[in-house]
Amino acid sequence: MKLSVLGPAGTFTDAAAKAYLKTQPGTTVTLDYHPTFDQVYQAVCRDNLGLLPLENQLDGYVSATLQRLQTADVTEIGEVTIPVNFGLVANVANLNQIKRIYVQFKTEGQCQNLLSQLPSVQIMTTSSNMISLEKFQTGEIGDAAIVPQSEMSGLQFPLMKNHVADQDDNNTRFIIFKNQPANLDELSKQPLDTNHFKAPLFVTPSFNDQPGTLYEILGYFAKAKLNLITLMSLPTKTELGVYSFYIEVSGTRDQQEEIFATLTELASLYHVHLLGFYAV
Repeated sequence: MKLSVLGPAGTFTDAAAKAYLKTQPGTTVTLDYHPTFDQVYQAVCRDNLGLLPLENQLDGYVSATLQRLQTADVTEIGEVTIPVNFGLVANVANLNQIKRIYVQFKTEGQCQNLLSQLPSVQIMTTSSNMISLEKFQTGEIGDAAIVPQSEMSGLQFPLMKNHVADQDDNNTRFIIFKNQPANLDELSKQPLDTNHFKAPLFVTPSFNDQPGTLYEILGYFAKAKLNLITLMSLPTKTELGVYSFYIEVSGTRDQQEEIFATLTELASLYHVHLLGFYAV
């Protein structure tokens, strides 16, 4: 079995994958690196497992992951959260000598305090933190990069600043998923090996231009006393003004029957795209 992740090796996704595999003793899995979200997803379509970042503590949800989950026929089977922090490297002696800085698209939102000190610097967005480092190392005088703090110990440059994220307490949550549509009936019979579960899903009304639509959807969960830990809206891309609601429900083993009864009732009125049901 292969676990497809965003590469190259050394990224936080790579670290999350290794952390997840430690929770799966006795399982033989090879890490399969890809440079883009689409390539990870396509690899999962070829029956690999996949792992992608879902949520960062400082910068919120990763839209590139949510957009793929919105229509993907996959089942989330678990998640893993790891601490993340960053350092700055530059081939000049002072911040005011930096002309260009390489930074991964999600890292940028987590290091705003640093970047606000560099208002005239050209920000070069990359797809991964390790690519930021590679671009910097082959760049020109005046270049800099924000890289994983874990990579700083092996580097030596004129300017190096540790822990440049906006706060030291910073974590990213990753999901693990497989190429199989999540089935309500099958998942309702799935035993939990811990007392708590999480159930992610999209709910799409047939039309949004009606007062109280979201209120009615949320009312089903409130009536069942099910806790929602996430609520977001995403465009369906079919036409302007039409949105899906991304919801994550959490609960205990005693609420397993209630969550599936609620989802079955919702599915009779709205399009419900369940993404999984797993222990946390």
